[in-house]
Amino acid sequence: MFLWIEAGYQLFRNKGRSILLVCASLLLCGCIAFYLGTIDTNKKALRTLSQSTPATVRLSNIDGDEFDNLTLSYTFADGLVNRGVVNIRSTSQADGYHSEEAKAQMREGLALRAEKMEHPDPGRMGFVGFPLPDGDTSILGISRIEVLGVPANGLINWAEGYDESFLEGDGALCLITQAYADAFGLTLGDTFSASMCFVQYGTFRGKTSNYTSDPTWTVVGICSPRLTANRKADMYVPVNWLRKEVESTGTPFTYTSFEGDLADSMELNGFKEGLRDMGLGQPFFLIKEDYARSPPDRSAAKTLYMEDEDFIRTAEKLGQAIRQYEAFLIPFFIIVVFLVTLAIFLVLRGCRRDMAVACSLGRPKLLTGTATLLAALGAQLAGALLSVPVALFLTGISIGTALLVCGAFMLCALLGDVVGLLALLRFDALALLTAGD
Repeated sequence: MFLWIEAGYQLFRNKGRSILLVCASLLLCGCIAFYLGTIDTNKKALRTLSQSTPATVRLSNIDGDEFDNLTLSYTFADGLVNRGVVNIRSTSQADGYHSEEAKAQMREGLALRAEKMEHPDPGRMGFVGFPLPDGDTSILGISRIEVLGVPANGLINWAEGYDESFLEGDGALCLITQAYADAFGLTLGDTFSASMCFVQYGTFRGKTSNYTSDPTWTVVGICSPRLTANRKADMYVPVNWLRKEVESTGTPFTYTSFEGDLADSMELNGFKEGLRDMGLGQPFFLIKEDYARSPPDRSAAKTLYMEDEDFIRTAEKLGQAIRQYEAFLIPFFIIVVFLVTLAIFLVLRGCRRDMAVACSLGRPKLLTGTATLLAALGAQLAGALLSVPVALFLTGISIGTALLVCGAFMLCALLGDVVGLLALLRFDALALLTAGD
């Protein structure tokens, strides 16, 4: 009990010495907080790199020169989704026949196709070599508004209760251009129907279309003429709705473009290795067939481009920084212990005479040193606690990391204090007092 009283007496009686220890402790804790905070920040940035700088997956044809107007089976798209591709930006195309004149041309084209192909049922889907007229409405199924390639804020008038999120659903809703709305007298909230033919692309990039149905849509948005989309169409519908509509006819659905982000880009190598099982390859990986014997399908989306340079470069920099900081972690704390030892030795050097007097009166050096140690640790603990709000404000570390900094410093302080006091207590009391006289 007397040790604690003596430690408190030394702590508050020698205020200048205590303030010096508090300031030194505050400074050293700040150094530790900055060091550990840097490691923690880099690790956090590495963990969230998949969200901030994800690796992007894009599909192209076998020549690697086209990313749109392709033919991608839904099985490949679903396989990529199951392997962790998110934020899908996909498209699929269809031709619409809104006016009676366009519908008549479509029916005439179907009849002519049936005659030439000797197909008994013009309504059935399948490969055909005779093209239908394009119609008066270009329809593009899209999965997200980002597919348009431009910010849509303020350039789209939405019906009440609707926004671009409708594209992620599967409802019979549509976004149309102002020119299309003026041509057919449509306004927000109107419903209209048209004949629709699903569009696919053949081996030599030829376009084929097949009658699908006569759906009815509700207009939930109208694009301003100032909206210059990268992928132009008269009408934009949810690609999930278009897929459901096409599959209801018994026809396998295909996409005309597909890209997305890896949910966990840290598994990039494993993702690339799994492409071979799916029948997909990166550029120059797929072996082209003998053109003379069997020409390759130039519309099939079989080549996968990985836009991962930014992710890899950033991940390597972060990983290297973390390794370097962790490699010097032990030397850093050794330096902290040395600085604490030096501070204790210099600050408490003036109290050696008091220690000598106590020892000359018969008090063991161990008890004298222990009381001085407790007083020093009290001042250092105060400095460590004062550093917590400072570290939280300046470095942005978490409260858990701040407490870890305090614990690490107090451990260094204990080691440094013990070493410093051992050096201070190596004196002969009688010789020290005689020299002082």
